[in-house]
Amino acid sequence: MTAPIIVLALVILAALAYLTSLKGGYEVRRSLVMDIPADRAYDEVRDYRNWPHWSPWLIHEPDAKLTFSDEPDKAAGWYEWNGKYVGAGKITHEQLDAAKRIVDRIEFVRPFKSVSTVGFEFRETAGGTEVTWTMAGTMPFFLRFMVPMMTGMIARDYDLGLALLRGRLDPSAERPIIRFNGFAERNAETVLTRSFKGNLEAVKQVMNSGFPQLVEHVAQTGGQPLGAPFTAYYKSNPRTLYFEGDMAIPVGTDTPDGEFTRKTLGDGKYYRVHLQGSYEFLGLAWNAAFSHLRMYKIKVDRSRPTLEVYENDPRSVDNSNEIKTSLYIPIR
Repeated sequence: MTAPIIVLALVILAALAYLTSLKGGYEVRRSLVMDIPADRAYDEVRDYRNWPHWSPWLIHEPDAKLTFSDEPDKAAGWYEWNGKYVGAGKITHEQLDAAKRIVDRIEFVRPFKSVSTVGFEFRETAGGTEVTWTMAGTMPFFLRFMVPMMTGMIARDYDLGLALLRGRLDPSAERPIIRFNGFAERNAETVLTRSFKGNLEAVKQVMNSGFPQLVEHVAQTGGQPLGAPFTAYYKSNPRTLYFEGDMAIPVGTDTPDGEFTRKTLGDGKYYRVHLQGSYEFLGLAWNAAFSHLRMYKIKVDRSRPTLEVYENDPRSVDNSNEIKTSLYIPIR
């Protein structure tokens, strides 16, 4: 019994040494320029009653219980949230510097207890007002290993929240509308494809030429697309922004392959998330989609590709806020 105990003790010591070497503190800062006066942005943010309109978390659970103090737009004002999926906590105004700065104390109760400082800064620029959303705090000792992952998740949530805030304050600005539609069954489709791999910018360039080439080929061979074009992602890394996949367009069985590859894709059970807005928001929509599945404990089937279906032609709409895209995540 002595040897196993010694080994266990060494493992524990190694784990403690590893955690000790990690930084427990973290800071997140995300900014977005909005074409509005600084005082308007400040007034929107200082009133907690407005937060549900642009919260990147409450979109996952709109029915979460919210409780507000008598004056949630004043110093010492607060609001509490309590949800089955978004957890529970309280945020309180500690400092309000009109049209310049807000400092809040946020107390997380569930899924784990933690206290952090949240802030907003409002800086007038040539393009309007730069709104900066910050969070700083310290992770519990045994959760220090989660700091890199957690800060990345908060940063992406902040980016979404700022985009939603801008859209609320400036209806003419680009803004995302994300809806979680739920479970969906898809039938297999015969498609012509062109593969791609690379970083985000390289993939954008390939898609800008690849999809028009697919459509042109189908038209030149006398055929018609039998459904909306889509992208099938086999590999994607949100940290390195590396992707591998297929551009695809549904066709009839009699459409010649030409220089493209014929495949059968898209069958099975999925979870559907709908984005209305610019393709620039696709990364935020995908992040929200996977966050939603984690919250609701829905298991992803990683043996099948995720699908990004382009419901309308961006050239046929008046502005990017009318572009519609459906995201399909394969589930078990």
